[in-house]
Amino acid sequence: MTYDLTRLGSNRFEHLVQALALDHLGHGVDIFGTGPDGGREATFRGEVNMEGKGKWNGYGVIQAKYRERLTTTAADQSWFFEQVTAELNAWIDQKKKRYLKKPDYLVLVTNVPLTSVAYSGGLDRLDRLFAYYRDLTEEYLHPVRKIVKIGMPDFRDYAVWHAEYLDRLLENNGEVRRSYADLVLPGDVISRLYEQVTDSDERLAHAWIGHVTRTLNSDIKVELGESGDSTNSPLSLAEVAVDLPASLDPRRGVPSQALKLLVERGDQVLSPSLRPVAPDRMVILGGPGSGKSTLSRLLCQMYRVALVQEAASGRVTQQIAERAGQIREALDIAGLPNPTLHRLPVRVVLSTFADAVNRSKGLTLLQHILDVINHRSSDSINVPEVKRLLTAWPLLLVLDGMDEVASADNRIEVSTRISDFLNEMAALKADVFTICTSRPIGFERDPDIDYQELHLTPLAPKDALHYASRLLGNRFADDPDRQEQTLDRLDAASRRPETARLMTSPLQVTILSLLLEQRRQAPASRYSLFKSYYDVIYSRECNKPAGISDVLETYRPQFDQLHEQCGLAIHARAERAGEAESILPVDELEAIARSILESDGYRESDRDELIKNILYLAQQRLVLLVPRMDGLAFEVRSLAEFFAARCLMAGEDAADKLQLLIPSAHWRNTWLLAAGYIFTERIYLRDTVLSRLTASNHSNAVNRLVMPGSVLAIDALEDGFAANTPRFETELVVAALRLVTGPIGSHITRLADALVPFMEGSNDLNRTVWRELDALLADQSAGSTRAFLVSLAATDTDAIATRAANTLEKHAERFSKTLLPAGSDDSSTIEAIWTELVEAGLVDTKRADPQVLDSLVLKSFDGSESEQSLFETRELIVKNCQDNPGHRSKIRASLAEALERDNVGHAL
Repeated sequence: MTYDLTRLGSNRFEHLVQALALDHLGHGVDIFGTGPDGGREATFRGEVNMEGKGKWNGYGVIQAKYRERLTTTAADQSWFFEQVTAELNAWIDQKKKRYLKKPDYLVLVTNVPLTSVAYSGGLDRLDRLFAYYRDLTEEYLHPVRKIVKIGMPDFRDYAVWHAEYLDRLLENNGEVRRSYADLVLPGDVISRLYEQVTDSDERLAHAWIGHVTRTLNSDIKVELGESGDSTNSPLSLAEVAVDLPASLDPRRGVPSQALKLLVERGDQVLSPSLRPVAPDRMVILGGPGSGKSTLSRLLCQMYRVALVQEAASGRVTQQIAERAGQIREALDIAGLPNPTLHRLPVRVVLSTFADAVNRSKGLTLLQHILDVINHRSSDSINVPEVKRLLTAWPLLLVLDGMDEVASADNRIEVSTRISDFLNEMAALKADVFTICTSRPIGFERDPDIDYQELHLTPLAPKDALHYASRLLGNRFADDPDRQEQTLDRLDAASRRPETARLMTSPLQVTILSLLLEQRRQAPASRYSLFKSYYDVIYSRECNKPAGISDVLETYRPQFDQLHEQCGLAIHARAERAGEAESILPVDELEAIARSILESDGYRESDRDELIKNILYLAQQRLVLLVPRMDGLAFEVRSLAEFFAARCLMAGEDAADKLQLLIPSAHWRNTWLLAAGYIFTERIYLRDTVLSRLTASNHSNAVNRLVMPGSVLAIDALEDGFAANTPRFETELVVAALRLVTGPIGSHITRLADALVPFMEGSNDLNRTVWRELDALLADQSAGSTRAFLVSLAATDTDAIATRAANTLEKHAERFSKTLLPAGSDDSSTIEAIWTELVEAGLVDTKRADPQVLDSLVLKSFDGSESEQSLFETRELIVKNCQDNPGHRSKIRASLAEALERDNVGHAL
């Protein structure tokens, strides 16, 4: 069979060459990565059997020469000989490193066809070329006449794997051929897919293509994206799509484009048996509203479009092919990438999977993926069948929302099943590119999965305005004046520091663009942004036909309470195992509504009539509550958190609830919005916000070690709710710096990274940081000061970095005395901790078990009475490692993670 190598591209051709070399020549072949590798894709040493040449024994180099566009035989061969000649010249050039390491053997691999016509054919010309370089000499006349060999006199032999020979190698290697099938088989993509499955398995391809076409139709709208027309029809995802800035190392370098990076990675063959050139699993980390889920939906849609856009095979309808073409056209306008390796995409919402696991403990991820594929299919496939398909075709698996699996036990179950799935796929030698999404707070690194992290970075003003222009261009396609007016207001907001910080995520820009259609100034805080959004949408709903609008106008206070209490109920439910999907059952909505109306003193007949209206509205849209499955939900998680914050802060016990939430990752965004509520609407409680952060640091021994109030102060600074109150912003900086008095750890680097922008932007805050550091050094309280200064010294800001470096040098002797001893023995500390636990009746066995101790430290409180002893266990552990700084650092990191996962919703 003749294979089409023109779609591979240079990098993938090199990887194909490496895979074929490993198979053909054995595992003595050493593979080189992409880069300046001295002209080598791979090398070998020792004995190999080279077909048509017999046994070779020595040092050999394998080189790939890929021509992007083949034209005529003469032109292609001329290009190939230029490439080979340039390589041979480099080996005989004494100025180059490779001169000292000339090969005995050379294998040239190319997609260029070479002919064997006598003398004039490409293969004969190669013989003459190598003979020339082997025998190349130069004559010297002084001081005596002599002839010196300057070529490659020790070169023994070469082989060339040209296009026709590569066809034979692919025919003889089923595994490599299957891995590259989509890239080398002729025909349109769906034909290539069907080519890879047997006739009896065609129904497997039918099933997956059916899933692709169904989801392509159903996943085309923007969440929280009203069009602004009279019917509030949703916007098209592709029409407003943009790529988002992201970085593999957020501390260094210029951000790249997330979708571009993901598609480039997905275009690589990632089968674990073929030594992939890059990691095959990544996690997209981004804060609330940063676009993680939309990015995951958009990525899957791009792969669906790539699969079905070509309708030549007749296996999708013309309507689907046309819709795919329209989506691709919109994506092209936005400059978004087009996958060239056509992975089968499937998107798993992890909250849905977590709830399914809670109902059925034996459920595997592969079984759940099958449920997703078989949804609305008339001919379901089973596990053995899908395994056969996955050995024949590459997969894109998107796992959306790991942070939304808030229950600790549920999260462990989900992570274990993801790991089990990846191991199962590796055993099949399947090519699976896995992408997970999560908020950074709430994501736990799992060494069994080892995701490569891709961090979404804040939108720069130009990125925010680019997205806004796409959004407004589609909202008001027929009203360019309104587009321009709103965009001008957004541009003005991006130039003011107090409002520019509200334009750093797609969700913020979406809401702000809606607000600035109707008002001239942007709100000054995230809380005010959401509050204004709710007011605008409520007013819009009140303009609906009479009857609906009358109810909304008349009962606004009750509907406000309903949103707030539903937000709290939904977010509290999401913290419990089996409830991660954040859906409120209709009967619970009814109970909340009835309770509000009873509290307000409505007669039973009036209550029943109003509840009837509420349930009717709930079937369509109840302001910001929308129908989902068998209940109601908010369109985006941040809205539930906003209303939960309002609900919690409405009572007299607001301060107590604020302190209760401080350590929790699940309630982190709620806390920030609650603090924003206080700084906007209950300003007499502003001092309480700061005092409760401090109180949380000192409430028990565990908190004195972890200092959750200081950790949260970092997020509070970045949120900006205190940005317009210099006294409180300064107090937040001081509160955050308390971390420097405790154990060393990654949280110190996080602190430095967070404070640098504030030090750059405010002389007062810069002086505050250095004043606090000087005080710590004067008090001989080194703590983590050295680690903090090291992080400041690594910043790109010269003034801060220089001062930090000078301070380190000035106090170098003191810091050397406080460094932790290398390889300190923790055994005595562990024994002391274990003895106390045994005496308290908290563990059963008298023999200390470090693994059990580690699991106790990492264990999160699930809210049940039976787990109350966990708090005593933690206190005893902290108490008995006071004299071991190294162990305290380890314990602090684990306890910080556990505290973030403690269930607090039960106490609300």
